[in-house]
Amino acid sequence: MFPLVQMQPCAMPRPTNLEPYYPFHSNSGSVEPHPRSYDSTLPFPRAFPIRTSQSYRRAAQFSSSPYPPRSEKHMRRKAPNGTLDAAYDESSTPPAQAPPPPRHMVTPRGSGAGSYPPSGTHFHQPLQGAWTTGSRISTHSGHVGPNAAPWVFNNESLWQHMPQQGDTGGLHSYQPPQFGNAGSFPNIYQPVIRANEYNVRAFCPPPMPNSETLPFGQPAWQPGHALGGYHCAGQFPAILSNPMMTGKHLVNVDISGGRPQPAGQTSTRLEYACKTGQSPHLNIEGLTLDPGRRPSIPGHLPAPTVQLGFREKALAHAHKVYMDLLAHVQSVRQSQQCRTGSRSQGSSKSFVYPKPPNPVSVTAFGETGVSRAYPSTHRANSGNSHGQIGPNRGYVLDHAGHQMHPPPVFSAQPGTSFGVDPHQGPDSPSPFGPLHVEHPEDLHTDGLFHPVTNAMSSLEVLSTLCEQSGWKWVDGILLGGCLHYGLEDYETALQWFTRVVACDSSHVVAITDIAATLYCLGRQDEAEQHWLRAVKLHPGYLEAAEHLVGLLYRKRSKEAVEIISYVQEALRLPGAAPAQTVSKLGPNHYVPDYNFRFDKPGYGSKSAFEVNGFGSSGYALPGSENGRILALVHAKGTILYSLKDIDRASEAFEEAVLISIGRRADGIHHLVRRIQAVFSPAGQPNTASQQPVQPLLLPPEKARQTAQLVFSGTGELPGLAFVAEGPPRRAASQTTSNSLLSLAKIFQDAMSSGVPAPGILRRSSGVGDILALYYLSLSLQESPSTANNVGILLAGVQQAVPNSTSPTIESMSQTGIPGVPPGSGLALALAYYQYGLGLDPKHVHLHTNLGSLLKDIGQLDLAIQMYEQAVSCDGTFDIALTNLANAVKDRGRINDAITYYRRAVKSNPEFAEAVCGLLTALNSVCDWRGRGGVFLESGRFDRWHVGEDGGLVDAQVYRSGSGLTKRVVEIVGQQLQEASQWGYNILQEDVIQAIAQQLSNTCDVSMDDVAGWLRQWRGKPWEGSRLLRLVERASRVMLWKWYHGLDLSEATRPRYSRLPIPSNLAVPSAPTVLPFHTFTCPLGPKDIRAISQRNALRITCSTLRSPWIPAELYPPPPPPCPQLNIGYVSSDFNNHPLAHLMQSVFGLHDPNRARAICYATTASDKSVYRHKIEKEAPIFRDVSNWSPDRLVRQIVRDEVHILVNLNGYTRGARNEIFAARPAPIQMSFMGFAGTMGAEWCDYILADSTAIPPSTLRPWRNNVSIQDVFCDETERDAEGWVYSENIIFTGDTFFCCDHAQSCEAGERQITWEQEQRRRWKMRRELFPSLPDDAIILGNFNQLYKIEPTTFRSWLRILARVPKAVLWLLRFPELGETNLTTTAKLWAGPEVASRLVFTDVAPKNQHITRARVCDLFLDTPECNAHTTAADVLWSSTPLLTYPRYPYKMCSRMAASILKGALPKSEDGRKAASELIASNELEYEQMATVLAGGLSYDMTDEDYGEGRGRLAEIRKLLWESKWQCALFDTRRWVRDVETAYEEAWRKWVAGEGGDIYL
Repeated sequence: MFPLVQMQPCAMPRPTNLEPYYPFHSNSGSVEPHPRSYDSTLPFPRAFPIRTSQSYRRAAQFSSSPYPPRSEKHMRRKAPNGTLDAAYDESSTPPAQAPPPPRHMVTPRGSGAGSYPPSGTHFHQPLQGAWTTGSRISTHSGHVGPNAAPWVFNNESLWQHMPQQGDTGGLHSYQPPQFGNAGSFPNIYQPVIRANEYNVRAFCPPPMPNSETLPFGQPAWQPGHALGGYHCAGQFPAILSNPMMTGKHLVNVDISGGRPQPAGQTSTRLEYACKTGQSPHLNIEGLTLDPGRRPSIPGHLPAPTVQLGFREKALAHAHKVYMDLLAHVQSVRQSQQCRTGSRSQGSSKSFVYPKPPNPVSVTAFGETGVSRAYPSTHRANSGNSHGQIGPNRGYVLDHAGHQMHPPPVFSAQPGTSFGVDPHQGPDSPSPFGPLHVEHPEDLHTDGLFHPVTNAMSSLEVLSTLCEQSGWKWVDGILLGGCLHYGLEDYETALQWFTRVVACDSSHVVAITDIAATLYCLGRQDEAEQHWLRAVKLHPGYLEAAEHLVGLLYRKRSKEAVEIISYVQEALRLPGAAPAQTVSKLGPNHYVPDYNFRFDKPGYGSKSAFEVNGFGSSGYALPGSENGRILALVHAKGTILYSLKDIDRASEAFEEAVLISIGRRADGIHHLVRRIQAVFSPAGQPNTASQQPVQPLLLPPEKARQTAQLVFSGTGELPGLAFVAEGPPRRAASQTTSNSLLSLAKIFQDAMSSGVPAPGILRRSSGVGDILALYYLSLSLQESPSTANNVGILLAGVQQAVPNSTSPTIESMSQTGIPGVPPGSGLALALAYYQYGLGLDPKHVHLHTNLGSLLKDIGQLDLAIQMYEQAVSCDGTFDIALTNLANAVKDRGRINDAITYYRRAVKSNPEFAEAVCGLLTALNSVCDWRGRGGVFLESGRFDRWHVGEDGGLVDAQVYRSGSGLTKRVVEIVGQQLQEASQWGYNILQEDVIQAIAQQLSNTCDVSMDDVAGWLRQWRGKPWEGSRLLRLVERASRVMLWKWYHGLDLSEATRPRYSRLPIPSNLAVPSAPTVLPFHTFTCPLGPKDIRAISQRNALRITCSTLRSPWIPAELYPPPPPPCPQLNIGYVSSDFNNHPLAHLMQSVFGLHDPNRARAICYATTASDKSVYRHKIEKEAPIFRDVSNWSPDRLVRQIVRDEVHILVNLNGYTRGARNEIFAARPAPIQMSFMGFAGTMGAEWCDYILADSTAIPPSTLRPWRNNVSIQDVFCDETERDAEGWVYSENIIFTGDTFFCCDHAQSCEAGERQITWEQEQRRRWKMRRELFPSLPDDAIILGNFNQLYKIEPTTFRSWLRILARVPKAVLWLLRFPELGETNLTTTAKLWAGPEVASRLVFTDVAPKNQHITRARVCDLFLDTPECNAHTTAADVLWSSTPLLTYPRYPYKMCSRMAASILKGALPKSEDGRKAASELIASNELEYEQMATVLAGGLSYDMTDEDYGEGRGRLAEIRKLLWESKWQCALFDTRRWVRDVETAYEEAWRKWVAGEGGDIYL
């Protein structure tokens, strides 16, 4: 995996038909001062990508588009379950250790990201005198130290010129108030990440490589570039000693004809920039053999009059010949590739072309003070743009001959002409040997000699002159070697370059050229040693470092990092502290002065900076080289990120940003505060002495002006002021943008995963900091991907734009979409999505996230349209496909959902949401092919697996898991393992001391004891989970103390504030398998409880970070007077099973014991159930459109003593209300059949059948602070599931209101009447069924059926020939799958006895259940409400409580016991209907069904005979007296439970309650 680098693009021509996949860029070279309008018909400009060694996969195009295919999605993957470890070109990588991932999927701008020049007007005037480009750096003479990287060199040749490094100092860094370095407590405006079951955000990935080499973005040399830029050994000290070096100058040269071009005129040419210390750029026309002419030096004072000798003229002529040769070779290769069509296939050898010496010797000018400069090498690629590329750095040219992004790393692209007609010469010579000409007659074209002939002629002249000099003429030998190299005569070139080194053993350019030649000869080890030698000789010769890093980074990336670190330390100036040093300075060092200071140490003299920017980067380099050192440092960060070394990667990216801003900030947080300060509302001080209370919410038009406001009015980065204008500076600016994106991505990961890292991540990096980085990045390089990520962050911010901001913000955020308040974070998110789509209407991430936002606010149909648009843009984008599948599934289109899930899994087999969604969807329609299974409890559970062919596999025989189910369970295990690291090392000593101090003051515990207990948690798994539970427990304890101090006056009563959560303990991710999914997923008890605990923690953390949560606890209610106030919160007070079961409960409460207050979180459906509850409940509140804050405050005002959660983890739940703790006691029952795993759930109502005591956590007290440190909730112990206290009822805990809500005449029905109406309904439903047929049935949704159960049913049918199995089309697609499976497993005869009917309305569903002779329950997940319905109809129910630790698997047994009489007959019937294993389940069904027969009576109805008929009559006779249907009994029991729970709370007692 090789992330984050997207180096610097230069000129950006539009793509041609010859290369449809090649990235391209805008041709604009300047920053536009005004807002621009975008033409959606123009091709979308994108930054040039980096390619990795992995294969490059292009997505199939599903619609015609003027936009080229995008690759930014290739870097995965942030999703609710976390990070999917994949290479940035979508190839898989081995698992690697990394910080646990966040819920949402994040990707700063990818390789295909767009590049747009910033524009727009000012928000307000910047601070005067601050951060302006015109500021100057005062530098002090200092020494560069040798102790750089751990990579040790022999530095004698370098340090003989450079003294030792002094101490760094004088740098300061801002750090907000916090619990020490571990991170401050958060402000209230952290983003809220919604825990949505089916909503995956698609963050665009960080800039990533997708080629063979690292690109380093600053040009060193290319054909036609000015020569120079580096001083050889003898002149190197001049860089340090002579600050008044020649400044940079720009001249445009047409290299095809040698004619100067006016600046700005478009032509097939390259731009040449003389860098500091270079010889002035010369007019090639001036270098003729005419002795009367002298070279012209544009932009300089007239040079001394010099007469050029023959040797100098020969050198100039050979230089031009060499340039023409390179242009010819490139054009010939382009022509060959166009004819053969090989440009996009395969790969070919890359050629590295050395840079020649200056065309005019320094001796020709006399003692002018201009030092000899030797530049770098140039590369051309004989293959296609995606081929294998060597380590040397050259320049990529586009189809028009313009320089492309980012040199000097890429192969020159096919189609580059260098200004030469591609048809002027013959075909390209052999790429593997010396160039030769087969047809001499072709050596003349229009009177001109062929470049090959010219090169050979020049070599003859140079050879003669070199021989005459005794092979001491270094320039001539070097240029001759270049010509041999250009002719591909590498052996001879090697000899010539070696002669240069023989004359000057420290000639770093010749050493580098030798390395390049050896590389082309296949002698890579020797090439590496020569590049290493060059780096050791002169670290400031960056070309050598670039080559060496490019050679090593793929297979020896750690060594590549060490080389870059060595160069950094060798060149670092005193006072220029590295980013990591700056980052670790504490808050007391912060200097809230944004003005750049001349007295800042370590940057040389002021005059030196004014002339050439020397030292402005913090390194001993001229300002013109800042872009190249910036690119190296950025590449270092990229490599470290790929190695999962997030801390050092972040330091490298921070260092890159500091270089680009001329080190005018003391760290990235200083820069962030500056950004926030310039946008502060009018009247507020522009200071960053403290972190802003709210994140900075800016619309896109304002965000685009960030750079202009922060860096004077021009937006020019101060550190890049001396980089050559045009493509080099644009490239450096884009690299800076990418470094900012990478930092934002790292901060986002840290905030989402909650795993703090040392260094710069130690500080609070909330959403406001991340947004500031994105804003600046966007202003440097406008990108739809950046807009995408900003939109995701803003969508999670629960705040509105401040009223004091510009009114245009409010108008821009007017959406007109229901559910999106104007000016809200959601509205701004929509604005960014729309802005991004204006830049790229085919941006798949934007369409996907816009769909997710619409789905969040209830606009499901619009969301589906957006997802479909995303899929049309990229039919392989897994996130869009998965979200579309989720959405259409919610619409009931299960077949379409399965299709989309399959496509998503095919696109990315490791995408957890797609894999889990596919399994859930397939199980819901009983399509089990390839389901496989897991080997759980030695095959006791989930025994029968299904292979790809649909056949059965016995897990007890093969003793292993397989298929899709195994993959899902493995995904869950991996996610939970990562979750255990959430909050790792959060408990730093200052955090421990602060927590211990507050708890000792408010909870009557010893500070030393708490500190000692906390230290035992530090550095252990589940550290963050334990801390968050402690925060919640502290609230419960303080609420209890507050209640007992209610008689105190306001003045004397202590104030009880919540224990703050450290800001870098971010909202955790939730596993992909949600608690409700565990009902049918074969998991062990440890995984089931951990899934619920993780979801509870996510809800808690998100809620406690919400802006509406006050710092002080909500006050407790006064004592009951006389009754307890019981609050019931539910989304199901409508036509829903819960309302069917509990509709009479709320009006049956004894007013002297309890008063019910119902809070309906969904609007009325006008059903009879809703009407009855509204009418009978003492207080009924429709809170469907209330905010969480308003609802919580209402509960507090209602003085609720016990708050009951009737949803649990089901759709429509408002669990954030309970996480806010508005009531002293909180319970959960009826809505969710499992553990909540939450500190905000104190009790579950159950019985010993539904929850066996063996499944409880051993430590049963949940009262005191000490209990949290003793209960071992987070330990890996198997067996137990429930950490909550349980209220064990004497009878069934299940409430069923059928006896109270049935028709008035139901009680008068006799047994004979019941038999007659039952037989009548049987004939109506199944008119062709024989009278002696036995009807077995199951009315559950089909997702509750799994292979083991269905196999048992088929075996029962086979043993009872007269039996049929009655199932529901629930959904319809399941009928075909079950019938097909039955034929495969049991044959067509048994399959023919499956009978399906449609789902019936509720009343009809209950009454027709009596037609069934025996209800066969689903052991995996029992019938719940359906079981009560069946038993109300007096139909016997056979169940098997398969799992001791799954409440959902045991509820039918509890319900059945409640329906039977408390007599010996009842106990006997229970023993015949509750099985203890699979085999017994089959035997019981066979015996009961096989023993049933019907005798037809004179009244033409069947009268049953056998044990099954006896049990039916027993159920009939007990229905009016049994516990199950006695709602008044249930209400009395639950009131007793409420009173006992309240008594224990007041007394401070813990433990379970037994009624």
